[in-house]
Amino acid sequence: MILLDYHNKIIEDMLLERFAITDGKYDPLEPPTVIADFDSVTFSLGTDPNARNIITVSLSMKGYDELKKQGVDDVLKRIYGAYLTTPEGGYNVSLKIDLSKKPADVNKFVRDVALLKRNVLAAPFYKVFADVEAKKPVVANPIEIRYRDDEAIYIKQETDRVIVIFTIMFKDQDDVVFAKVFLQEYQDARKTMSNAPSVMFSQKEPPLELKGVKNLKVMAGQGFVSFVLFGPHISGTKKEKTIDNIQTFRNYLHYHIKCSKAFMHTRMRNRVKNFLQVLNRAKSDPESTEKKTITGKTFRRADEPQQSADDDYNI
Repeated sequence: MILLDYHNKIIEDMLLERFAITDGKYDPLEPPTVIADFDSVTFSLGTDPNARNIITVSLSMKGYDELKKQGVDDVLKRIYGAYLTTPEGGYNVSLKIDLSKKPADVNKFVRDVALLKRNVLAAPFYKVFADVEAKKPVVANPIEIRYRDDEAIYIKQETDRVIVIFTIMFKDQDDVVFAKVFLQEYQDARKTMSNAPSVMFSQKEPPLELKGVKNLKVMAGQGFVSFVLFGPHISGTKKEKTIDNIQTFRNYLHYHIKCSKAFMHTRMRNRVKNFLQVLNRAKSDPESTEKKTITGKTFRRADEPQQSADDDYNI
């Protein structure tokens, strides 16, 4: 199955294109270019009117106040350092980049900027993973990140594991059926794969890990997907890959649900087309009542209905 990109491809292409300019003739971005991403995230790319070599990349996302409590500022300082600047109005994070001062590895730097959303959302995962590795006391209440209007991510620390719960709003009841079938494949795959995370799905009924959570929304069409991440998933080199994949799960699920529905509709249309072809071939040709003379002229008997003015003879 196709995995979605973790970075914003538009930002990456725009920055690589501008870093490739060597004569200093940068096109202005006025007004700033606004880019929409998954999960209601918005990016803005704009240039300084007085210095076109300065480009500002800004991000706005829901639930940022909760992310600040989980150490997002420390994560961003570690990755972006001096590029961080005062956020623009209406945005949560801003990076100021001088295109005339190329970093040592342009491709890596541009990819890091394109991963801004991923790195912002990674902060609570870094914190909880580190607490489990350090064997810190378990916190009773999970971390809640309400990153969409009716959906949230809950990250709960356990003694030797981390439980990540997605609340997913399905607007179409058919999507619930597809999601159950899709997630069943996860459970079946775990039987043949070692160290695979445990995946559970429940409809309307929240899992026990969310018992006592304040303001928990339980509505019709809402599902809960739980991932149980063990030691190998949250430590060492696999930690970064786990964060990448767990963040994109919600969009990954909906993407493949839509692909499955489109595939089924295509098969249904093809089947109907084949049925119509069979029915058309089964139609018999109407019996002809025309009579012709030996010379090939058409005639009708006088007692037959006169259907054409072109008949040559009437008997």
